[in-house]
Amino acid sequence: MKTQSKPAVLFISSEFPPNVGGIGNHAFSVAKYLASNGFNVHVLADLMDVDEQKLQEFQSTISFRLHPVLRSKVVIMTYMQRIQKAIALSSKADVIICSGKFQLWLVLILKAILSNKKFIAVVHGSELDLKQQWAKKLTDKSLAKFDEIISVSNFTASLLPQEVKEKNITTVIHNGINNSEFVSQQSAKLKGEPAIITVGSVTERKGQVNVINALPSLLKVFPQLHYHIVGKPVVKDELETLAKKLEVTDYVTFHGIVSRTELVNNIAGSNVKMMLSNYTADGDFEGFGIGIIEANALAKPAIGSKLGGIPDAVKDGVTGKLVDPKNAEQVTAALQQIMQDYSSFSANALQWAKDHDWDILIHQYINVINKACNA
Repeated sequence: MKTQSKPAVLFISSEFPPNVGGIGNHAFSVAKYLASNGFNVHVLADLMDVDEQKLQEFQSTISFRLHPVLRSKVVIMTYMQRIQKAIALSSKADVIICSGKFQLWLVLILKAILSNKKFIAVVHGSELDLKQQWAKKLTDKSLAKFDEIISVSNFTASLLPQEVKEKNITTVIHNGINNSEFVSQQSAKLKGEPAIITVGSVTERKGQVNVINALPSLLKVFPQLHYHIVGKPVVKDELETLAKKLEVTDYVTFHGIVSRTELVNNIAGSNVKMMLSNYTADGDFEGFGIGIIEANALAKPAIGSKLGGIPDAVKDGVTGKLVDPKNAEQVTAALQQIMQDYSSFSANALQWAKDHDWDILIHQYINVINKACNA
């Protein structure tokens, strides 16, 4: 009996390694694990500031084909290159997966030309809360053209236009990790009892400011506590000024940008992951909170914001606690509860991370692909 071949997949992403970024890392993982499950995968993605040698070295390490769109200083040239390559590659694929704002918009062109192809959107969050009305209308119109939509959290799914919700084509699939990257290791304990840590660019969205504002309350209960901030120091000066004002400077360390190995070691050397992210006025928020799952893989519980998609990443009272990110008393009470039953929270966090391994989650993507193809 002849077995049916798997559909050829084109993944179109707004970013991709070797560049850094959450959407790019997600696209890389989906492409990698689809390829490992026997799919013929091609990726079309924007890249910037990557020299030819580095790109060739990266290409030699992957099990799928990457077609880069090298961003030009002339913006219209980048747009034209994206469109031309998208049309050419889509004509050879059975299923096209789009991730990123402009990449969602491409469906309006591609579906008009290639009506027999199946299109799947991946929505992360902020692309659904655009403040420019023309952009929001264009996104809504684009989403209505997709055969299936994957949202990375229930909160992200809630932002989809009503017309899309009524079509019953949305599946929530959390972002995943590769648990083998977070193996048990001998890491030096970070300063502080407990040592709390935030990972990510130091920005309004990531909410480091909320942790610093909570430090006076936290230190009353945990006088030996220390807060470690890892990531690009975008608003470091502002936070240092705030820490000085609150007289907590001695309890805060900025580590800046570190290597992936050092990042993992820092998390392993901490006690609790803090992710008190904000929902900013310009519509920026955490679509899921993959950094929490990464910390969980090192058996670290998390305290997360109730805003955005973070509630999907934290099992409240099991793997960590959810709080109002601006309520210092709630943050303090959450840390007390975790530290009083640390072994239980730690064990639950580790299991939660295993449940979010890409080896498991990729089968949910395969189910969506099969559903689209069989519709």
